[in-house]
Amino acid sequence: MKAGWLFLLILYAIEVRAENEAPYLRILTEHNPPGQYLTDEGKLAGVTVALIRQLQQRLNEPADIELLPWARAFAIARQDAHIALFETARTAEREHWFQWVGPLKYVQTAIYGRADRLGANPLDTGLNAGLIACEYRYSLHVDLLQHHGYVEGKNLVLTLNHGDCFQMLLRGRVDLVVLHDAVVAEREKQLQAQAGTGLYRLKQIREVELYLAFSLDVAPERIAAWQQALQQSYLDGSMRQLYQPVYSEYLIERLEQWARQE
Repeated sequence: MKAGWLFLLILYAIEVRAENEAPYLRILTEHNPPGQYLTDEGKLAGVTVALIRQLQQRLNEPADIELLPWARAFAIARQDAHIALFETARTAEREHWFQWVGPLKYVQTAIYGRADRLGANPLDTGLNAGLIACEYRYSLHVDLLQHHGYVEGKNLVLTLNHGDCFQMLLRGRVDLVVLHDAVVAEREKQLQAQAGTGLYRLKQIREVELYLAFSLDVAPERIAAWQQALQQSYLDGSMRQLYQPVYSEYLIERLEQWARQE
């Protein structure tokens, strides 16, 4: 009889503990170097991945980071519970779709074209319907391209993954892509090496703030803890140590200044 009561007490204690513990997060991202990518050995790496893992350790938030096509990851983040998605552009339209932790980065975006497809006077060529543009589905830049006359199935290709468009540009299957300033130099080197041509910036778009986006069911105090841990990483030099080999001093200082003002 005593053994039976002891078993019930242990079972009750386990149930109470389970109720009080926060559910495990499912953390999603996409292929988007240098922030996040798969190594040749198939392991997830990247500057932002390293930062998120550091925050997980500080917050005791054990979870594997999953790399998925952006369209799939974005749909899961909007529909499922206990999700965190990075690096997500924060916009007015998306503001009420998620809870936000960040910023992780500020990036300047622009439309770039293959120089060998733009003629002798690229500015005269401009964004015309004779060029084929590419962007990934659910990107905030799709509307801009459509505004300039690009139509899916005609002269606009929409992909599932962030990096697919540049691969298509390398192979000459598209003429225009959207890039941000942190990757332009490396992409131009790749294009010169593989296609013997360069990139030309046709149109500056906007500055984008990239965040960690949490599903709406995640408890507010948990969001606050992630935000505090991120800000602390900006103040104690942890972010600087990770970002400095890859990103500009200007970006790092902007994030540190933001953290000091909060």
